[in-house]
Amino acid sequence: MFGWGLAWRFARRELRGGVAGFRVFLACLALGVGAIAAVGSLSEAVLGGLRADAKVLLGGDVSIQTVHQPIDEAAREYLAGTGSLSETSTMRSMVRRLDGARRSLVELKAVDEAYPLYGQLDVSPSAGLERDGDAWGALVDPNLLTRLDLEIGDEVRVGDGRFILRGVIEREPDRASGSIGLILGPRVLVSRDALADAGLLQPGSLINYSYRLRLPGGTDLGGWQDQLDTAFPDATWRVQTTNNAAPRLDWLLQRLTLFLTLVGLTVLLVGGVGVANAIRAYLDQKTGVIATLKCIGAPHGVVFRTFFLQVMVLAAGGIVLGLAAGAAVPLLTARIVESFLPVSLQF
Repeated sequence: MFGWGLAWRFARRELRGGVAGFRVFLACLALGVGAIAAVGSLSEAVLGGLRADAKVLLGGDVSIQTVHQPIDEAAREYLAGTGSLSETSTMRSMVRRLDGARRSLVELKAVDEAYPLYGQLDVSPSAGLERDGDAWGALVDPNLLTRLDLEIGDEVRVGDGRFILRGVIEREPDRASGSIGLILGPRVLVSRDALADAGLLQPGSLINYSYRLRLPGGTDLGGWQDQLDTAFPDATWRVQTTNNAAPRLDWLLQRLTLFLTLVGLTVLLVGGVGVANAIRAYLDQKTGVIATLKCIGAPHGVVFRTFFLQVMVLAAGGIVLGLAAGAAVPLLTARIVESFLPVSLQF
């Protein structure tokens, strides 16, 4: 006789009075759900950007890295025979003003003429790294100019070599594939031929050699890597593909997402106290309504279902509100987030 249908009719009539007694309830629920949804949607947007720009971030379809020693000529010829090859070397060094007044630790990166295979190196003003007399060209991070009180056109000394500052690096396409969180100084970009001329290629020097490949379209990366392992079974290099273009950034993002999700869950749990208090306060206000329903013969089950349905409807509304707010976070914060990351968000 008395079922969910009658309870739903009573619940709808109660809901016509508005949600004045459920504002705290809705706010707590929407805030907790919105926090978790915002973290998830923003994380997915960043991961989508990493996947979309994987080749640019890695600097090629494949990256092979060694430390201290470059690969031998046989391996270099093998790699060059499978696609377009670009070689870069990175190391830490000291940059000194010619007058010796100031110096700074920098992240030195030496590149060849094929660099970059993907993306674009944005420099202002546009300039090259070729040698001019006794000095090589260099492109620098703008922070170095401020740190050493230099201007474009000034000369500095790195090792035994002299370098002319020809431009400022505005965007380095493959920077994210480097050491996220381990950068100790501004970037300085030079030619690979300048390293030996500056006396930086010394036994024991901590130099990271990277060999980036642009493979023909449709190449199976898994099959290519299997062939490489077969050709050089004893090689100690590290092979990285576009499936994991920026491992350190990906690792950092996963840890940050996990931490922020736990924060969101904490907010939701704390909000549960507010939800319970809001429901209790609302039911205290409805004592008269409950008494009236009991007086006209409504059993306990109908009274319970009436207010249970009200809470479920309002809870669904709070969840939808929180999900909508969380989904909008990447759109609202895109410019801010992209200013700190080397990728564009993918919604």
